[in-house]
Amino acid sequence: TIFMRRNGERFPVLIFEAPLVDGQGRHTGWMSSVLDVSAQRRVEELSRQQQERLQATARLATVGEMASLLSHELNQPLAAIASYAAGSLNLLEAGRPADPEAPAMLRQAAQRIAEQAERAGRVIKSVHDFVRRREQAREAVRADVLFDAVMPLVRLQARKSGTRIELDLPDPPPRVVCDRTMVEQVLLNLTRNGIQAMETNTELADRVLTLRARQTHERWVTFSVVDRGPGIAADVANRLFTPFFTTRSEGMGLGLSLCRTVIEQHGGALDFVNLGSVGTGRGTEFRFTLPSEARERAAAAALAAETPDAAAELPS
Repeated sequence: TIFMRRNGERFPVLIFEAPLVDGQGRHTGWMSSVLDVSAQRRVEELSRQQQERLQATARLATVGEMASLLSHELNQPLAAIASYAAGSLNLLEAGRPADPEAPAMLRQAAQRIAEQAERAGRVIKSVHDFVRRREQAREAVRADVLFDAVMPLVRLQARKSGTRIELDLPDPPPRVVCDRTMVEQVLLNLTRNGIQAMETNTELADRVLTLRARQTHERWVTFSVVDRGPGIAADVANRLFTPFFTTRSEGMGLGLSLCRTVIEQHGGALDFVNLGSVGTGRGTEFRFTLPSEARERAAAAALAAETPDAAAELPS
């Protein structure tokens, strides 16, 4: 709980209580001890800030690895804008505005320019929203909203490798309580790993990545990312979540380690299972759990019922 000194300073404490029993076994009072945990909370806050900075670095590294995909995705709308603008200028320079069809053609070109500019803007915004650093804030959010947030970046890589993305969600989608930015990082890392796993050993027709969310328990929602790659060999599996271990020459080896840390900070768990013997191409399923909105509401209600509002006063 929170105590307050006479000077108005508030500080966190842990209170330990035990019954005081006399020689005849009668309960005659209570013994209490109060532990000031201010220093511990400061250390926890410092650790949280360091973890958040590491997450921000990982997001920047992720976008850096995808730079060529982003440039290709932006070049398409920019080329279309340039083409429509050049066509419009040609109409004007040729003196064709007097042509009855010219206004309609110019209007159509302007609409296409606006559409392509909006498309390029969406790409840039999705990258900006993903990379920007902000304070942790947990909120109730639907599973489909989390998937939609990372889909623009996922589809960039999926299109390059010919991978199809399938969403498997119930109606209505389950709701979780989480830090959206961190969970989106987890989803992006897992989806990118799944796409990369199918790039070399999976036939083009079989390259399907399935994103799934299910309310598997009244307190938990399970998210799954399922690929059809060759699976994960035992020697790799033993080190998969080790920091700085990677099987890719351009990778940092922080992705899965950070993913597990993020999920465990939410009270959940992250693991994987091979869907067949390694090398068969039946794929791998990575899955993690997040607390459901119903669980968080129940926990908040229980805490409110047990925690007194008034702050105790101690001498300074």
